[in-house]
Amino acid sequence: MKKIIYYFLAITLIILTPIISTEIYLKYIGLGDPIRYDSNYAYGYSPKINQFKKRFKGSKITINEVGLRTTEQWEQNKKKILFIGDSITYGGSYIDDKELFSHLVCAEINNYICGNAGVNAYSVANMVYRSKYDLRINNADVIIFLVAPGDFYREYADAQTAHFYLNNKNFMLPAITEAINFLATKYNISGYISKNSDTEKKNIHDLINISVELLNQEIIRLEKNKKVFLFYTIEKNDPNSENDLNKYIYKNMKNNLTKRFINLNLTLDNSIYFYDSVHYTKEGHKAVSKKIISILETNLN
Repeated sequence: MKKIIYYFLAITLIILTPIISTEIYLKYIGLGDPIRYDSNYAYGYSPKINQFKKRFKGSKITINEVGLRTTEQWEQNKKKILFIGDSITYGGSYIDDKELFSHLVCAEINNYICGNAGVNAYSVANMVYRSKYDLRINNADVIIFLVAPGDFYREYADAQTAHFYLNNKNFMLPAITEAINFLATKYNISGYISKNSDTEKKNIHDLINISVELLNQEIIRLEKNKKVFLFYTIEKNDPNSENDLNKYIYKNMKNNLTKRFINLNLTLDNSIYFYDSVHYTKEGHKAVSKKIISILETNLN
């Protein structure tokens, strides 16, 4: 009988030890408590309100009472600057709240608070619809769009995009669950079966044209009672690239956007500003914040 008990104990330890060790390690590197999101018919999704998380390398992520990434409460009697963009603006889980360019800007611009409405995987369409239909944040005095080349040919992203959590459920092994969720989404089996498209899409320029016009019309609407600025961020290798698609986007924006946009190509002229091909390091956020501050100081009363 004792042998059977020892046998089952040994088997249990053999099974549980790697599971527990993996859970502990994944929690150590920052997994297990991701940002949660609300789904929305108009603009797809946005962070749930009132969240505070510690993620990779201890980076703090704060979502305020209206779903913006900022340490500031939005409903204050101060002028407001709203940043709208994709994951570049959001900053990722490896950048602390106070290292974001959106935070650094309001650390220098007096009497303003800054809210970051950047969200992972947003396209131009998501940004425009968030700007237009998220009534919680339509009281901003200044709107700053920061767009990247990929935003113009990225299709509208709904709440089923990527690995976002759309609930506040607690899981038994949260870090392992998050890792599995990420892998299951990234390597979705349907992508190899029913969603493995054999159609060659040839109209990417049409989507770019639609995105530019959509952004243009939103800027026109906003400019009736707000100040609007548009920053165009480059990819890491853009200055030396022969990427015809990026050249087409830049030319299209230059020719068709009513609002003069600010190209960050000279600001981001060093590889140290990039965490990967498009996202910023801490140094990148500092460099972009300085450029934005210089523009705002000239144009804000």
